[in-house]
Amino acid sequence: MINSKTNARIAGVLLILGTVPILFAMALWGKPLMSPDYLSAMAAHPDQVRLFVITILVMGFSCAGIGVALYPVLKRYNEGLALTAMGFRLMEGPLQMVSALGFMALLAVSQEFVKAGSPSVSMYQSAGAAIKTVNDWFTTAYVLPFCIGAASYYIIFFKARLVPRWLSAWGLAGLLLMTISNVTGIFDSLLSLPILVQELVLAVWLIVKGFNTPSNTPSNTH
Repeated sequence: MINSKTNARIAGVLLILGTVPILFAMALWGKPLMSPDYLSAMAAHPDQVRLFVITILVMGFSCAGIGVALYPVLKRYNEGLALTAMGFRLMEGPLQMVSALGFMALLAVSQEFVKAGSPSVSMYQSAGAAIKTVNDWFTTAYVLPFCIGAASYYIIFFKARLVPRWLSAWGLAGLLLMTISNVTGIFDSLLSLPILVQELVLAVWLIVKGFNTPSNTPSNTH
């Protein structure tokens, strides 16, 4: 039997920290960033922007830690996929850090914009639009490493029955829908919802029940 309860609980907590706080942040502090007049809105609510940035950093570090927490268990079943899961999920941390820095840069531009009297046409709008475009790209760029990393551990979960197969299959289907959403740009929120809910269900499962460890599973399968 594999003593993996600690790793399972850590991964479960990190899954929650990588999902739930950003949803609350979007609802509580995200409006200035989504406003059509985002420069004025961000300058008027700098503390909300900073709280949003802190939440992004929490999400980034939590997502990066998921692969690390899972690796000691996953490598017993497939070391190659375990490394893939850890490596790609680690990539989410730097990507979210760049995104957070982008929002802070946008906040600085917004404050200078207001100090200048909020001119209708100025370099501030151009700078803000450029930063926002780059930042939007980094905000969504995490989807690819997330999908590859998560798919890697869901494949191991499914084959080794570390969690119920219906839960692993749900994860793989959700990742497929999220990938389609990201590639096509249609029904973005709707197609991302299944994997969002699934990861929360997985988190609770790992915290409460941990991993299944069938005695007939080989210690390492490549």
